[in-house]
Amino acid sequence: MPVQQPGGVVPQGGAVSQAFVTALSLLKPQNYDQFIEAYGAQSYTQILEMLGNKQVVQATEFGHYESRGKRHFAVQTTGAPAETAAYSDADTTIEAGEGVTITITAASHFPNTSGAESPIRVGEVYEIAATGILVKCVAVNKGTAGAHTMTVVPLQSTYVLNSTNLPSGSWLLGRGASLSGEASTKVDSQTELVNRYTNTTTMIREDFEITDKAMMQELWVSFDGEAKYTRKGAKEAVNRFLNNKEFTLLFGVQATNSRAGDNGTSGLIPTIESRGQTHQWNSDSVFDIEDFHAISRLVDFNGGASEYHFLMDSYLRSKIDDALFAKYQNGAIQWAAVGGSNDVAVKYGFDSIKIDGITYHLKKFLGFNAEAVYGVAPATEKYKNFGILAPMKSNRDARTGDNIPSLQVVYNEIEPGKELKVWETGGLAKVPTSDKLNLVISHACSAGLRTFAANQFVVVKP
Repeated sequence: MPVQQPGGVVPQGGAVSQAFVTALSLLKPQNYDQFIEAYGAQSYTQILEMLGNKQVVQATEFGHYESRGKRHFAVQTTGAPAETAAYSDADTTIEAGEGVTITITAASHFPNTSGAESPIRVGEVYEIAATGILVKCVAVNKGTAGAHTMTVVPLQSTYVLNSTNLPSGSWLLGRGASLSGEASTKVDSQTELVNRYTNTTTMIREDFEITDKAMMQELWVSFDGEAKYTRKGAKEAVNRFLNNKEFTLLFGVQATNSRAGDNGTSGLIPTIESRGQTHQWNSDSVFDIEDFHAISRLVDFNGGASEYHFLMDSYLRSKIDDALFAKYQNGAIQWAAVGGSNDVAVKYGFDSIKIDGITYHLKKFLGFNAEAVYGVAPATEKYKNFGILAPMKSNRDARTGDNIPSLQVVYNEIEPGKELKVWETGGLAKVPTSDKLNLVISHACSAGLRTFAANQFVVVKP
């Protein structure tokens, strides 16, 4: 690979001077008549903003509420069932139709640390997941935190609730209070819990400074009919700023070290890794149809969407194409979530494939590959053979009822009506701010990413 690093430098003193411009041989006629952009732009968060998935908030911290877990309840048993006198005969042998007492695991309580609460209640019918036997809860004892007990009897008198039919570690799936009987009384209320997830915005900044003599030199490059290096430098600074915002929103983490200087923000990938799903595949083999089936199950089991953006690095995309080329014909996307037309889909590099009733919109995202972004090839690279799947759907805030997209770019207004600010300072600014003959072009924004229902997102890694 040709030498490509460093791809940029900070000149001594932090400003682009005449000597620095001359040293880089930017003056004519040594150069080709146009600067070449060696690497194309890649920005997934800009696509989200184009789709309207953004919001302005009035504080650096923002959050939302999500239902905690599923709507229906399940508990897990620990230890062997024990015969209970009230629903059995006098001996200690568990016989057909008799009731037993079981203890539920600490993880089936809330909070898990103290275990004061649990979802078990008298009158609930449960199915033993391992055997399919239906039982009814007839008594509950919540006297010991983290070790609540329940007495259950089989609905059918032929079943024996011994350690074979009700083994330790069994999951009991709540099927509802369906055997209430005549003139029934109320059953205890089950209250769904919610979690509040928060993130913070972080300040992202890029500056470009150029001195007077560097601006005066005639360069062998023209932007808008003017031959000034500042135009190219400013354009590069804008691109660098937008790329840095993309990196922050995808890879950023909350800064716990005060020496870092700001609170930081949790980007999409760290959020999925902590609260989402993971599909691990064998990168020495192929990413084949069975991998897609496994991902589809993760999506189905976690309330995912019928359509997903699947961003992947160059190596993973090659493996997917090798495996599926002969089976499926990838076509241009036809869906409003990326602009509503084939032209827009093609522009942003999406292809589509439908498997298990789920449409995957495939996009090669070269931001995962250091070779594409930096021109280096690390021996070990976390994001090689890597991908993420983002659901394209709206969700409802569990507390406020507001509709929120699965992904949303969040901004603080850096000044009234502005999410991003670009301004000039120095003696050569349109409105001079000093007596120094220089020009500083600055870019800044305060941004973060809201990830709603992260359990519906998937990380794909080797």
